[in-house]
Amino acid sequence: MSKNGVTIVVVAAALAACSTVGQLTVKDYQAKSGQRVMAGQAAPKADYQCQKLAQERHDWGMKGNLDKSGATQRVTAAAVEAAPGRGANYAHVMPPSDTSIGGVNINAFKDAQVVYFKCASLPGQ
Repeated sequence: MSKNGVTIVVVAAALAACSTVGQLTVKDYQAKSGQRVMAGQAAPKADYQCQKLAQERHDWGMKGNLDKSGATQRVTAAAVEAAPGRGANYAHVMPPSDTSIGGVNINAFKDAQVVYFKCASLPGQ
């Protein structure tokens, strides 16, 4: 294989790997009440025909900045359990952004936000 051919294969593989890295995930969960709730870091698609019901803050704290994955799981679990009580079946979890100025995270003390939706047409219903 020529040098250009190898370069094209390497670039194509890198692009394929990166295409899934930046995607935000939404998963199916079941609340303790038995209700199905979709939750994740992406807003619901227009196809789902959703109506926004509420938006609230969830504690993130400094611990959340040190263990973003763990904090995201904690907030998502709390949102899934809270959704049925709000009449929602979709929770959009929004962790605080990692915006830095001069190496200092300016959102270090911000809370996560969760937006609750009632969707008429979730996939798999």
